[in-house]
Amino acid sequence: MQYKLSLVTLFLSFAFLSGAQEDNTFPAPRPPQEVDVYSTSGGELIFSFADATNDNGSVSTNMRFTAFFHLGEYWHFDFTNNFGMFTGFGLRNIGIITKDDGVIIREHLGILTPTTNDVKIKRRSYSLGVPLAFKIGNFKRRTFVYAGGEAELMFHYKEKLFIDGKKEDKFNEWFSDRTNIINPSLFGGVQLRGGLNLKFKYYLLDFLDPNYTERVDGVSVRPYEGLETKMFYISLSWNLRNRSRRSIDMPEDRT
Repeated sequence: MQYKLSLVTLFLSFAFLSGAQEDNTFPAPRPPQEVDVYSTSGGELIFSFADATNDNGSVSTNMRFTAFFHLGEYWHFDFTNNFGMFTGFGLRNIGIITKDDGVIIREHLGILTPTTNDVKIKRRSYSLGVPLAFKIGNFKRRTFVYAGGEAELMFHYKEKLFIDGKKEDKFNEWFSDRTNIINPSLFGGVQLRGGLNLKFKYYLLDFLDPNYTERVDGVSVRPYEGLETKMFYISLSWNLRNRSRRSIDMPEDRT
């Protein structure tokens, strides 16, 4: 009896081991997924606008077009052929143009008065931005839509004053307190074949800082208080894909 029990135990053990070898209960580990990493470079043609108001109501604004100096360098991470993200940096010349906004700053004392008419002021700043965006499309064809956010450092401010179409004054400042020095934004766009991009961007803070304070005849004043200057733009850009590229192996999913 004990002999037969030993044979049955041996048979069952052999059958179990054979079945475990043939039955792929635990799937073989999948090869690690590769992320395609590459960079693109390009510039922008920017058509900027402003939604400006003061205590007396709406302020007239003009469209501002700039082509210089704009430079972008972006790093793309394609997780699949249809989903990815990108980041990088962008150098831009952005700003607003207002007419008769009622602002008189220290530099314009003696030139402007509250009754001066036909006043146009061009204000701009160079900015350095860092975006983060996600994209969906067909990356082999280089066509996709994207959306994300960006933080921009306004590092060089310039202002020009025109009265009756004639330039009367100008000045510039590095890291000026007149603007919100860090201005976040939201953007979205589409890239077409060949690298042509159409993008819309909206800045979340006023271009001019309403809390900016300066001293005039020993008195602290806030020239932009009561003035709202929300800025947005539409841009056309060409992003050329650089030759260098590499792949990153993603960690295996062991769940």
